[in-house]
Amino acid sequence: NRLYYLYTGQTYWTMSPSSFISSSAVADVWCVISKGILDPWVWASLGYGVRPVINLKPNTEITSGNGTVSSPYVIDTGV
Repeated sequence: NRLYYLYTGQTYWTMSPSSFISSSAVADVWCVISKGILDPWVWASLGYGVRPVINLKPNTEITSGNGTVSSPYVIDTGV
């Protein structure tokens, strides 16, 4: 879905680790590959860009938007 907010046409990290193998010191990180597909098995040593991450409190509500570039999610911060 090229309208999805994660789609950029580029490969980038998500900041979320997916696995670590201590015996070989290999870390994998969730990565969005250029086609917009989420891939959990990408070595953290590869040189890709990174996207920022935000954490929301439980029960945070989306007030509008559908997650596309032209209509991003809008959340109610309760302020």
